[in-house]
Amino acid sequence: MSENNPENPYAKPVQPAEPAPVAPPAPYAQPVQPAPYGQQPGQYVQQPGGYAPAPATDPGKTMAIIAVILPFVGFSLVGLILGIIAKVKSKKAGYKNTLALVAIIISAVAIVVSIIGGIILIVFLGNLANEITQACQDGVGTVTVNGQIVDCTTVNP
Repeated sequence: MSENNPENPYAKPVQPAEPAPVAPPAPYAQPVQPAPYGQQPGQYVQQPGGYAPAPATDPGKTMAIIAVILPFVGFSLVGLILGIIAKVKSKKAGYKNTLALVAIIISAVAIVVSIIGGIILIVFLGNLANEITQACQDGVGTVTVNGQIVDCTTVNP
């Protein structure tokens, strides 16, 4: 009963066999040949099992995302400019950046809507001022225009 088992808790423990030595990892790649002074160094050899290079990314992708967001927070013109820049960067890199095109379209529509809204607001305020001025020319102290009471002493005809 020299084995280490639950029946004999006082037996000597058996030492496990030592593991086989492991070869050290391969060193980093070294240049194939040293380059003479003033010339380009030699090519590096990639070790087996090395990592592949990172995939190329679209250089205008982040800018396109920002360009899509900006028209919704009131910066349509900046969004349009960034969308155009993102589209050009992506095209130069060989990518088709649909998000940049979407940003250009959204920004252009937002600019047109803002211009139309501004024109409508100016016309409305001009008509309102004209109505108040016409109503106060009669010499009355207060008038009602569009359901609002206006004091004619504050209006200078």
